Amino acid sequence: MNVLAMRGGLVRILGAATVALLSTGAALAQTVTITPNMPATPDMVKHLPEAVKSRGTLNVATTDGNAPWVFVDAASGEVKGVDADLINEAAKRLGLTVKWDVIQFTAGIPGVESGRYDFYLSAMADTKKREDVVNFIAYSQEGSGVIVPKGNPQGIKVMEDLCGKRVAIVTGSLFPDIVEKLNKTCKSPVILSETADQTGPYLAVASGQADATMNTYGVSNYTLKTATEGIQTQLELSPVPLFAPANQGIAFSKSQTDLMAAVGGAMQAMKEDGSYQKIMDKWSVGDGAVKAFTFNAPLF
Repeated sequence: MNVLAMRGGLVRILGAATVALLSTGAALAQTVTITPNMPATPDMVKHLPEAVKSRGTLNVATTDGNAPWVFVDAASGEVKGVDADLINEAAKRLGLTVKWDVIQFTAGIPGVESGRYDFYLSAMADTKKREDVVNFIAYSQEGSGVIVPKGNPQGIKVMEDLCGKRVAIVTGSLFPDIVEKLNKTCKSPVILSETADQTGPYLAVASGQADATMNTYGVSNYTLKTATEGIQTQLELSPVPLFAPANQGIAFSKSQTDLMAAVGGAMQAMKEDGSYQKIMDKWSVGDGAVKAFTFNAPLF
């Protein structure tokens, strides 16, 4: 065996291990401790990590198909919507730009955990269950609705009307737990199907493979009202009252509390100077504005 080659391999292995250890150490060396319902303050921008400042960019992941919160513009390919405007403005205040990566909803939290992305947002509810894995900045408030075929042929008006019906949902959403709870009161249980694709449940309902789906109320209201072609024109929001009100959150790794504090500080400054409300009003979601930015503030 070539000793030099062997030594070279050993150096490479040790080098990789050293980098991994240094990276882990950097991740652990945080100056901010996050507590439940902790308020963000503008001065928290001082906690922006030097590594991020030197890099000059925020690596942010999101999911298409959640207009008006976030979507990919078909003509330009740009990420747009409430989330895009808020994060682009916050980044600007931190002296950074944003590199957007469009991914499946189910890849959001794992991508943040692994360090591939600095954070993830896409109309995601901040829940106690998700906080077992990641931290959140609560940045807006939303509820959920039930979507049915145009004309509501099954006459679905309250949640109990879903009993015995076929309901399609997005994998990783909060809806499986809601259906599980509903099934405890049903004589005939809801027949649930899941897909990782954001548009899959809409397609299932429009094609008759499912009787209904569930989605964020604001997303559904905006998408179905503005659609001029495609499967969305075949759907409508049912009269089922808005349910599962939640704080929507920006998900961060639990090892990146300094970065989360800095982003939260920039967003709280936007709240205080009125630019946050202007962005919310621009996309007709002003009623969902938070009174103040907080960390880890789940409603359920």
